[in-house]
Amino acid sequence: MNCVFCQHEVLIIDRIGVRDDCEHCGSSLHCCLQCQFYDRSAYHECKERVQFRVEHKDRPNYCEFFAFGRDAKEELASKEKIKNQLDELFKK
Repeated sequence: MNCVFCQHEVLIIDRIGVRDDCEHCGSSLHCCLQCQFYDRSAYHECKERVQFRVEHKDRPNYCEFFAFGRDAKEELASKEKIKNQLDELFKK
């Protein structure tokens, strides 16, 4: 599985802990943006039934539903596509 911030492969020996960081970019591995349940369109931006919204999605948290393995390549590609379309629209 890859880090969503730098796209480098993350070697998981046992499980991801709250204090674990990516060895390549130093970003937190146990955060919403790295979780397979993260969904911007879902309630509290999570597919699980969480009671509280996590304010900073890129920071470590103690969510009991956390499951490492979100693949953000598609989202990053779609953002780039949208940016290109906007640039074309506004003739930047």
